[in-house]
Amino acid sequence: MMCDDKEIDIEEFVKKNREKIEEILKQREGSFRDRFEPKKEKAEDAMRSLLALLFNPDVQKHFIKAGVEVLSGIGEIIKNAPMPEEMKQNVDKAYNAKDKVVKDIVDEMAAPKSKEKRASKKIEVE
Repeated sequence: MMCDDKEIDIEEFVKKNREKIEEILKQREGSFRDRFEPKKEKAEDAMRSLLALLFNPDVQKHFIKAGVEVLSGIGEIIKNAPMPEEMKQNVDKAYNAKDKVVKDIVDEMAAPKSKEKRASKKIEVE
């Protein structure tokens, strides 16, 4: 294999200088590890700390409470928004259905029942 611009046989060059090329590559690999290994460990430690913080039960309780409050606020906005009475009734049905589903899930988690599948109930929304 010839290099067009300098007429050097690359295969011959590599064969003659194989040991030197391998030595250079090993040095670069070592220096790469030396430079980035401490940074990798530091990043892993930071990620472990962040995950421990996010999965802390006390932190999760606050996020869940905040989420419930946001959903409750949106529910109140919808309930008090100017819309036809029929639409408000449908929104109330949807919220009642949501409340029942949440209650059923909490009840099931608190005291698991038999492993049989529950029959799903159809909710009529007009």
